[in-house]
Amino acid sequence: MFGAGVAPFCFYALFPGCAKVKLDTRLEEIIKDELELLGFELVKLEGSFAGKRKVIRLYIEHPERGVKVDDCIQVTRTIGLVLDGEDLLKVPYNLEVSSPGMNRPLSKSEHFRRFVGKTVKMVVFEDGEGTRTRIGEIIGAEEDTVTLSVEGEEERIPFGKISKANLHGEKWKISGSRRADK
Repeated sequence: MFGAGVAPFCFYALFPGCAKVKLDTRLEEIIKDELELLGFELVKLEGSFAGKRKVIRLYIEHPERGVKVDDCIQVTRTIGLVLDGEDLLKVPYNLEVSSPGMNRPLSKSEHFRRFVGKTVKMVVFEDGEGTRTRIGEIIGAEEDTVTLSVEGEEERIPFGKISKANLHGEKWKISGSRRADK
């Protein structure tokens, strides 16, 4: 049922301690094309190693509704069969499929435009100084930059300097809680 290298599961949290690896652009093209046929959009593609196994992590969304566990299973099976058929990965791998979650990654200019007015946590490369973390409200995004309001000051950050960006501070609203506030 599954390809030789595919573990059939949905993944909703990241494994700590996995080293990131760069993914081949051909792999991303194949995955995007297959997801489009299934009616999903690729939000983000990550690759890492866990021991000797490669980990391919897909974050997907559906344009008209949320992502369900059954969607993750369907995508895992389909993408796994396609990847095995293409024979791009020369090492054993696990395929992990997830919704973006409430602190969803933002990796494309259209993601930033869609979430104007929301708070983002961003790790930004500094020239010769490593990285810095910025938390601010998204106030705009063009093709090559995003503009944040950080502590009342506007900051324009080129996409090439963004190491990682996620929505930040979204809270779950739980109604009918029986727990008393102390």
